[in-house]
Amino acid sequence: MANVEIYSKEWCPYCAKAKALLKSKDLSYREINVTADEALQQEMVTRSGRRTVPQIFLDGESLGGYDDLANLNATGELDRRLGIKQTIDLTKVYDVAVIGAGPAGLAAAIYAVRKNLSTVLIAFDLGGQLGTTYEVANYPGFQLVTGPDLVQKFFAHVEQYGVEKLIGEKVTAVAIEGRCKVLKTASGREIRAKTVIITTGAQKRKLNIPGEKELAGKGVVYCSTCDGPLFKGLTIAIIGGGNSALEAALEMDGVAQKVYLVSRGEWTGDEILQDKVVTARRVEVLKQHQPVEIHGKEQVAGLTIKDLRTEVTRRLEVQGVFIEIGLFPQTDFVLDLLKTNEQGEIQVDRHGQTGVRGIFAAGDATDSHDKQIIIAAGEGAKAALAAFEYLVKQV
Repeated sequence: MANVEIYSKEWCPYCAKAKALLKSKDLSYREINVTADEALQQEMVTRSGRRTVPQIFLDGESLGGYDDLANLNATGELDRRLGIKQTIDLTKVYDVAVIGAGPAGLAAAIYAVRKNLSTVLIAFDLGGQLGTTYEVANYPGFQLVTGPDLVQKFFAHVEQYGVEKLIGEKVTAVAIEGRCKVLKTASGREIRAKTVIITTGAQKRKLNIPGEKELAGKGVVYCSTCDGPLFKGLTIAIIGGGNSALEAALEMDGVAQKVYLVSRGEWTGDEILQDKVVTARRVEVLKQHQPVEIHGKEQVAGLTIKDLRTEVTRRLEVQGVFIEIGLFPQTDFVLDLLKTNEQGEIQVDRHGQTGVRGIFAAGDATDSHDKQIIIAAGEGAKAALAAFEYLVKQV
């Protein structure tokens, strides 16, 4: 049996995602909690060379963080290393294939299977943005609940109905063969269904500058809540001007030695947060500046920025770059098939119909005006009911 170790923190959404993925494959693991143990934190950094959680090891070999684990899984490499065989019938044509397992996808799966439709749930990870949300205080029935806990409640509800699942699979294309839709995945699998509900949501934007990809997890950070404490006493740069960037700056003001807050333009975050950042002792504000390149070999060693007013470049000597520049819809795999708006959001009508027969969409991947958990869940339910109506009317 494989020896799996995972360094984690008590409240770390990406740790929760990694553990959920491992559990979905019936894998046992040894969890090493580094939340309040600086010695264990240093052990993790020494073994992995990274200052982000989680860090996962398979038989003593570092697999990296959550994204690394998910990508290994999506390509099928993780299954090959573990000797895991195919779990679903690829010769079957399902009534409904739901792509995505956030609130919209999980609700769609529940409603589809309750309509006695054969349903398969395919998702790169479990929970989507909800899985990385610290506290949820506006979901009816729960005065206060963490995002990962609410995801588990959704998922447990799905499990009651025996929905077939492929968690960790990434859909790379959707093709149409007559009335059948063929979903192609990064691992080379093909899943066929009569209808498809796309609920892939949105993910964090990246800077797409030199050094970002190479130093991800090695000082380049996308979750300040998870990884901020690992940069205690260091100098960091936070990129962005919205609420998430301002909140990260306030959080790191009490942790880092110095914080540069870099934004291309004026801040767009809440005024109350702006007021607090202005008075933060360790935060230096750099508006009208654009990140150009992240430097370093094994770890982040600097960040070059350009003053957009003077075109002059400057290097910041930092050990961490926290990227907080918003979200974009995960719809790249259907851009040549479905109509989208300028932001890449799928255009849908009030029933979740996309304009392509048998393909529906719901949640934050669509042009729905309001991006909220309860709205995504409701839209997922509507899309499943619309799929049922579509199937009933087929002759």
